[in-house]
Amino acid sequence: MQQNELYPTLVNESSISKYLDTSSISSTSTIFIRLCNDIEYIVGSACSKIMIEECKNLVLIVNDKVVTSIIEVWKSENITLKLNTQVQTVQVDQCENVHIQYESIKNFYSVVWTNTKTLELKLLEDGEEKHVLSTGDIPNEKTNSPNDNKSDKPQDNCPFQYIIRLIDDQLTSEELIRAEKGFPTTQREWNDYKNNNP
Repeated sequence: MQQNELYPTLVNESSISKYLDTSSISSTSTIFIRLCNDIEYIVGSACSKIMIEECKNLVLIVNDKVVTSIIEVWKSENITLKLNTQVQTVQVDQCENVHIQYESIKNFYSVVWTNTKTLELKLLEDGEEKHVLSTGDIPNEKTNSPNDNKSDKPQDNCPFQYIIRLIDDQLTSEELIRAEKGFPTTQREWNDYKNNNP
């Protein structure tokens, strides 16, 4: 490979469709896609992680294993992720119009997002849409604590960051807060913890 095998960077590419396989990436490499426009990437072999920064009109299709099970997208617009493999966490920061589609519910765990206008998540089952959630369905306001008692509320240093998960067979977006020692959790989980550990 001509690029750093551990960190292949795709920069300033546009108006192409590109297939990434073992000839261009290795299973230990992190794919970094930056400043690319009007482009489609198809990941056809395993990689360690995928990062997308400052891209527009990008389609990413992931057909093979992402070892860390993480994809990060930031400062990007009109991004479509089609995930045909397990990606436990997709993190989306400072983006506009992000569409994430999981081919199978079993491949999904969470999407963490902040400062993003229009994020749509679809989970498919047998090729049909089973669950759909758009940030347009969620008020973009900080969640009020049901108990404003300072001793019961964890320290919150990360306002307006949310996590989407499948809870009771429903896609649910909850605000992430910081509990003791900065541990990320939700108000619901924090309240459950406090109730079970008086």
